[in-house]
Amino acid sequence: MNAKIYLDNNATTKCDERVLETLLPYLKDEYENPSSIYTLGRKIKEKLSEARKKVAKVINAKEEEIIFTSCASESNSMAIMNAVKNHPKQRHIITTKVEHASILEAMHDLEQQGYYVTYLSVNEKGQLSLEELEQAITKDTFLIVVMMANNELGNLYPIKEIGALAEKYHIYFHTDAVQALGKIKIDVRDLKITTLSLSGHKIHAPKGIGVLYVKENTPVQPLIYGHQEHNFRGGTENVAFIIALGTAVELIYQDEYQTNIKLKYLRDKMEKEIKERIEEVYIYGDLENRLPNTSSIAIKGIKGEELMLLLESFGIYVSTGSACNSEIAEPSHVLVACKANMEDYSPIRISLGKYNTEAEIEEFVKRLESIVRLKRRK
Repeated sequence: MNAKIYLDNNATTKCDERVLETLLPYLKDEYENPSSIYTLGRKIKEKLSEARKKVAKVINAKEEEIIFTSCASESNSMAIMNAVKNHPKQRHIITTKVEHASILEAMHDLEQQGYYVTYLSVNEKGQLSLEELEQAITKDTFLIVVMMANNELGNLYPIKEIGALAEKYHIYFHTDAVQALGKIKIDVRDLKITTLSLSGHKIHAPKGIGVLYVKENTPVQPLIYGHQEHNFRGGTENVAFIIALGTAVELIYQDEYQTNIKLKYLRDKMEKEIKERIEEVYIYGDLENRLPNTSSIAIKGIKGEELMLLLESFGIYVSTGSACNSEIAEPSHVLVACKANMEDYSPIRISLGKYNTEAEIEEFVKRLESIVRLKRRK
């Protein structure tokens, strides 16, 4: 088996060694409870405050607007249910057909409770229509939910324009910014966002830590009751992982610009060489308006699942879409929404990270070409 080439960074990322260094002391020696009133507990509390300030800074929020959660899915659920509880007389929500599963499943549950959900369509590039969104707004609309960047295609969505519409009609606006953090600038003030979710393990922090931003003066109804997190989320804080997340977002300030230049260079090189060396290749998504690290590539006549498994035999790891849906034997809901021809063009998703190298990309393209040649020779 060759050395591992990991090209599935939208699913999760390797924990940065610098993040691990800040995490480990709080698992081993500095393990005190931040709610304790003695000195050691207060010192831990101060460390949590420092991490909260770092997260707030990276999205231009205030420290008191940051709530730490277990993951972005919890943050999404908390944001949606908070909006529901704060608008007991309204029953209409607007979202899209291409959201993360944690959003769509919450919407389906609310529909069972009598709420009406409008699912905005997307075009063949996976982009939505702002005109369709505005036309969907009624006096009964209390929440708009649109992700900042799509995890399968890499598409970026017009969050600033959506935020302006939400503000115009006095509607809560929630965005899942999990894939966007570290790859594009996020300014919650400028974007007019009410609530926003983030995840640690997408930015080289550990799994098991997330963030919910809630705009100041927005009433918060907790899912878990208790005094922690400004009384908004009960339970003893995940101290080590919160501090690790603080370090990870701090590193974004140092690394983001150069990392994204590198990622775009590697992705563009990869796509160019694949199209030059392999016939009948299609790349899904909005190629002019997407994340710098993501590519959804299909090769005519060869299933993405088959390519994924054959690449794994060479120690190369890609995916066929969202990791959250990998156990469901159904077509990608994102590509279904795009009306994609998946019978002929079933894609693999390549999502690059800061540890990927040019040599790895060259090896991947070489192996992919050899696999395609073998399959087409049969």
